[in-house]
Amino acid sequence: MQVMLNVTYVFESSRRSGVFTPHQMVPVKGDSFVLTTLRQAHQVILNSSRNIPTWVPVAQEIGNWIASLDRKYGEQVIYGGPPYHLDALDGRSLAKDSERWIVEILNAFSEGGTVTITEEGIAKLLSSEFMEKLDPLTRGDLGDGASCVLHLLPTPAVMILLRVAENAVRKYSEKLTGKATDDSWGDILDELQRNARVKKSTLGYLDYLRDMRNEAQHPDKRFTQEEAERILMQVKGLLEQL
Repeated sequence: MQVMLNVTYVFESSRRSGVFTPHQMVPVKGDSFVLTTLRQAHQVILNSSRNIPTWVPVAQEIGNWIASLDRKYGEQVIYGGPPYHLDALDGRSLAKDSERWIVEILNAFSEGGTVTITEEGIAKLLSSEFMEKLDPLTRGDLGDGASCVLHLLPTPAVMILLRVAENAVRKYSEKLTGKATDDSWGDILDELQRNARVKKSTLGYLDYLRDMRNEAQHPDKRFTQEEAERILMQVKGLLEQL
């Protein structure tokens, strides 16, 4: 998971600055340095904390570190100006905190239903051979949905994935009937269920995704990571059927 890589990078960088001797010079600001990496991790953890309560204090601590580092350190090395490299005191403190964050992330990943799919798993699920068979719009949306799943953004992931399913089903219906349709998702599914040429396994995928789409229409509905991962696999299975 990218969030784990980001926090681990911060931990290792902080240790080089404040724990290891001789201390190494670790830039704070700039692309791919400590502050930018912390901000990336913070966004994911903050969004995911709605579904993972143990991440709420982690998000707060990272937010405090971001504010502190942003105030204290400069964008470049300037004689007599603010420090550019992480000092030893901050390095030791940040290393201690980020090590604790890693433990919290690992604990959340180990809980049943929190995260079951990895980047390697996504690559196997959405192989290049499979993706090349899709039209550009479907391929792009499916990739975006999978990216949201990997970055622990389950509700946006589900919204994108359901759009992938709806567009695919609409095209499938038009192929079966030989005519374009402006019917609603529900009407299209009802028509497909009456069509003898539609396989029972395809109808199983459609029924499940219909239920998920109905849930998604509730304004206060938020999906869990487990639900997002399951929907990703169901949408992939549906695309293979169609």
